[in-house]
Amino acid sequence: IVDIKPPNMEDLTEVITGAEFHPRECNLFVYSSSRGIIRLCDMRQSALCDRHCKVFEEPEDPTTRSFFSEIISSISDIKFSHSGRYMLTRDFLNLKVWDLQMDNKPVETYPIHEYLRTKLCSLYENDCIFDKFECCWSPHDK
Repeated sequence: IVDIKPPNMEDLTEVITGAEFHPRECNLFVYSSSRGIIRLCDMRQSALCDRHCKVFEEPEDPTTRSFFSEIISSISDIKFSHSGRYMLTRDFLNLKVWDLQMDNKPVETYPIHEYLRTKLCSLYENDCIFDKFECCWSPHDK
């Protein structure tokens, strides 16, 4: 359905890290990337979804940019809420709730393991920074 592979593998800048179909609209799905970007696609437009309907991306604060920024912003899991109005994403240090109607920033951000921010160098050295974490909604979307 989605092919983001460049013609030359040396030009590869991101990979798909997760995908989820909408719980109520079977034609809609989202996929997340290693660059921290979420794309919403509609299969009614085309069988090959090489163009997305909407992009959900939080602008990066240049003052907090570091060597690890791209690694820790990689989305390891994505889930729709049961109602289908929201998405939950998990990167290395945060859980983010996105409203499908608002693509410029998450409506809520929950820091996870903030104390690890000062230990990113040692986590990188022993490959723990590449660990993948899952997320899920409660049965009542809370």
